[in-house]
Amino acid sequence: MGTTVPDSPNSFLCTEKNYGDFELEFEVKLDTELNSGCQIRSNSMPEYQNGRVHGYQVEISTNGHAGFIYDEARRGWLSKDTDNPEKQAEFKDGKWNKHRVVCRGDSIRTWVNGRAVADLKDDMTKSGFIGLQVHAVSGDPKWQVCWRNLRIREL
Repeated sequence: MGTTVPDSPNSFLCTEKNYGDFELEFEVKLDTELNSGCQIRSNSMPEYQNGRVHGYQVEISTNGHAGFIYDEARRGWLSKDTDNPEKQAEFKDGKWNKHRVVCRGDSIRTWVNGRAVADLKDDMTKSGFIGLQVHAVSGDPKWQVCWRNLRIREL
């Protein structure tokens, strides 16, 4: 479980190991007001924006973007069909939602609750850590994001 801290930057719990080709599954539930993400093939290097976490992010949110791919601290949205109503409707607010991510070569594919969401071809980063995000917030709300049943299998 991750809880927001007043006026903090994004926070991440990251693997020590880097992953290239893998299948990742997890369940997630978050407060309606919060958005979050799961970093995949991501990095943090002192020479890049003072160590800022950057790379592919599978969006976790109640605003219709769950499962789409965002490029944290680099290029922004990589998914081009974020306005697809069928894909937007899959994430269930206030419930546990199952995510599946498969990365193989330049392919990144995601599913939310069994529905295919993202199918991206991009080869900017071939390997990196996996990180669970607690998004930055202003003020002092106590919002939470929870994960369970995390599983990873290298391909």
